[in-house]
Amino acid sequence: MSEYTIAKLVAGGDGLAFHDGKAVFIPGVLPGERVEARVTWRRKDFERATLVRVTVPSPERVTPACPLAGDCGGCDWMHISYAEQLRQKVSLVREALRRTGGIEREAIEIVPSPPLGSRNRAQLHRDGAGRLGYMAAGAHRIVPVKGCPIAVPGIGSFFAGHEPAPAGLDRFTVFSDGSWAAAEGRDDDRDLSVVVCAKRIEFSVGCFFQSNLAALSQLVPWAVEGLSGGTAADLYSGVGLFASFLLPRFSRMICVESSAMSIGYARRNVGGQESEFHPMSVEHWIASGAARGPFDAVVVDPPRIGLSPEVRAWLGSAKPARLTYVSCNPVTLARDLADLIRAGMILDDLRLFDFYPQTSHVEAVARMRASP
Repeated sequence: MSEYTIAKLVAGGDGLAFHDGKAVFIPGVLPGERVEARVTWRRKDFERATLVRVTVPSPERVTPACPLAGDCGGCDWMHISYAEQLRQKVSLVREALRRTGGIEREAIEIVPSPPLGSRNRAQLHRDGAGRLGYMAAGAHRIVPVKGCPIAVPGIGSFFAGHEPAPAGLDRFTVFSDGSWAAAEGRDDDRDLSVVVCAKRIEFSVGCFFQSNLAALSQLVPWAVEGLSGGTAADLYSGVGLFASFLLPRFSRMICVESSAMSIGYARRNVGGQESEFHPMSVEHWIASGAARGPFDAVVVDPPRIGLSPEVRAWLGSAKPARLTYVSCNPVTLARDLADLIRAGMILDDLRLFDFYPQTSHVEAVARMRASP
């Protein structure tokens, strides 16, 4: 066991310290803290350690709202005051832009979310004794959960046993808007709907849908603000969330989504005689020759791996008049923005939305335009 001084927090949420010329990554800490930690994993140029004791705490350290914090893998930042969580997320995004994308951006706004009780979607696990819980932090075991302070009450009902869990599944997704709850494997044939910015959106619990409705109501208007014209494309469209808000502003709307289930719901949510729905990957859509412009606006909301080289190359050549990029991974966002800027796109604005309070994760939205 050794003593460390935490220099800063890094992507992934851990603290960074240095010891004997090596970088040491330690979870559950804050910048400036002195801690005792035990090394659990060694490599030639860095180590990982487990926190044993905080000897000099940060003034931003708080008592976690959940007794399972540190053991449960769901909330890696519950020991940090919420105001400091927001500051640290801005810092992580700013550093990712600088280190990965070579993009300098000091002023970055972050839109807060209710710190507790705002999670509408979660993945639950069942252990060998039949108890429901979450995966442990950094380990392949399940932490039994009796209640979850970050989730809406409908999700907590599964832990309390008020909502029956699906039979035969050891891992399943649940969704609740606070008034009802649905579970994968139990409600697969049920059409769900939520209201986002006065618009009703339908989906299934098996579809991907954002996990924080309060934050989503803040993100959507900003993502589509000022977009209008002839043709727009919603790539990685899911159930057509962004396209449903774009359609009234455009004469032609294109949705591209690889999930057949999600694109089926997109047809319902978007509608419109001039709308096109392509049940395929964005790469296949480009290769098929269907990606014909010009495009007055494109919205992309890719998974954590970001845009593939093929998609980045297409966007760089197509040069939509306006591009909105929604990202859950600041590192891949920075990489992709750098490529698009080199291709002639201009980064106009970037805003963060705190979809995941008590964690190191954050949602970012970049707004770009084609250079004249």
